[in-house]
Amino acid sequence: MFTTELLIAWRYIKSNRREKFISAIATFSIIGIALGVATLIIVTSVMNGFRKEFTERVIGFNGHITMHPIGNNADYQGIVKQVSAIDDVKQVLPAIEKHAIISNGRDVRGSLCHGISPQDLMQMKLIADNIQKGNLTDFSVEDSIVVGEALAKRSGLFIGDDVVVMVPELDETGLGFVPRKKTFKLVATFKSGMHEYDMSVTFIPLEMSQKLFKMHGRVNAISVFVNDLLKISDVKSQIEGKFGESFDITDWQKSNSQFMKAVEIERNVMFLILTLIILVASFNIISCMIMLVKDKEKDIAILRTIGLARTSVSRIFFMTGAFVGVSGTIIGTILGLLFSMNIQKIQALLESLMNVQVFSPEVYFLTHLPSLLRPIDVLVTVIVSLLLSCLSTLYPAKKASRLNPVEILRYA
Repeated sequence: MFTTELLIAWRYIKSNRREKFISAIATFSIIGIALGVATLIIVTSVMNGFRKEFTERVIGFNGHITMHPIGNNADYQGIVKQVSAIDDVKQVLPAIEKHAIISNGRDVRGSLCHGISPQDLMQMKLIADNIQKGNLTDFSVEDSIVVGEALAKRSGLFIGDDVVVMVPELDETGLGFVPRKKTFKLVATFKSGMHEYDMSVTFIPLEMSQKLFKMHGRVNAISVFVNDLLKISDVKSQIEGKFGESFDITDWQKSNSQFMKAVEIERNVMFLILTLIILVASFNIISCMIMLVKDKEKDIAILRTIGLARTSVSRIFFMTGAFVGVSGTIIGTILGLLFSMNIQKIQALLESLMNVQVFSPEVYFLTHLPSLLRPIDVLVTVIVSLLLSCLSTLYPAKKASRLNPVEILRYA
């Protein structure tokens, strides 16, 4: 019986000359569902990619846990050793983070200046693995500086140029008060992938930064990296137990909580809005199926007269409508996966054809359009689409099964 029902449903799916209008509505329904599913997969993958890229960039610069000393704590080396001995701590990087002004004689820019030892800078993979010009081996020189690629381009800096770093603090001299400054030589540029950092961050040797900022033997930030992100809370609790009174201790989630919440809310809202596209396409399935039931009333009456059960009639029209939803879902899933996996190539193609910048790093923080496909998101999208499509066929299928064959044949 199932085979018979399937064959009848397939005949109804195939259009003939009289049913062209119904077939057109079914085609538009398939297109609508496919576009809704594809868009939903693409948007969720981009939002996931954006969150992943942002998290990696933030952690790469600031660490999983950051310790800021309260007061003047000079024994930072001893504290680094104690923190390094805690289980699950991967590395600990002491640094000085201060705002400064950099100039090359032609341009003046504000910068977040990081004073860090050459060995520790080499351990920052986000920087060490993304050097664009120059070499970090030259950073061992006392008057060397490393800047972001975007900042170097904007200021017209080249490897070997002199860069003046001015501190917004005044020194008293015989000529009065003058700003403290030091001339460095540019040895390398980096591209972290996050425009905000590439445009503002600079690195100078730790010992020189201690002299420049008058923080002899001290640092104002200690970045802690852990082996397992799931154990950040445990490591943070242990650090707070030992140094909670002398340090202000924060983790990356707390420092960026507002931004991460905004991304999560936006992701959920976009999922809800784009699901409405599938819902609208599902209403088209209802219209299509009601028209098909009306057109096939005589067929239904004959089938019921020769002994076909009501449940069989209901299943025939359910399978007919479900075909539309399943087809649109499959097509949309394939399109969404292909687009998400090649989104950067598509971005480059659009920018070359239209001669415009589709994804501006000044607006979106990152230098490229990220994408991260998660199987669970694709699965949820497919389930939602199939569920809405199948639910939309229930009413027309039930209506077809309740038709009275006697009344139909009497007035046929």
